[in-house]
Amino acid sequence: MKTLLLIVVASSFLAIAGSTLAQAQVLDTIVADIPFAFTVKNTTLPAGRYTIKRLDSTNPGVMEITSADNSEKRIFLVGSAQANKEPDKSKLIFDRIGDRYFLSKIFEAGDSSGVELQKSRVERQLDEEGKIGQVQSVAVLARTATPAER
Repeated sequence: MKTLLLIVVASSFLAIAGSTLAQAQVLDTIVADIPFAFTVKNTTLPAGRYTIKRLDSTNPGVMEITSADNSEKRIFLVGSAQANKEPDKSKLIFDRIGDRYFLSKIFEAGDSSGVELQKSRVERQLDEEGKIGQVQSVAVLARTATPAER
C-alpha cells in the first residue's frame, strides 16, 4: 500500500513538472522584420527587426522584445493562446485599429499553443470609445533566431 501511494505521488509530481516544462518551452527565440510602428505594453516601437524571447524559463509569462540595434528593449507579460490550427510558419499577430498596430499574439511554427499579450492602455481606451469593433488582424512572419541573434 505504501509503495502504491509512493508511485502515485511520484507520478503526480512528474506530471506537474512535465507540464510546467512544456509550458516554458512554448516559444523559442524568434526574429521578425516588422514593417510598421507598433505598440507593445504601453510603448510604441518603430518599424524594424526585433528579437522576441522568454526572459526566464522559470517564469514563462514574462517576455522581452529587443530591436536589432538594442536601442529598444521592452519586457512584457503574456498569457497562453491557442491557434485554430497548427501554424506552418512562426508569426506575430497584430491588432490593427485605424492606422495603429498592437502586438497581440505570437505563434511558433508547428505549435498551436502560443502566447497572447495583455491589451495596452491605448487599446483599452479605443475599446471604450467603440473603435475596437474596427479591429483587423495582421500577421507578420517570423523565424527562429540563430545562436548569434539570441
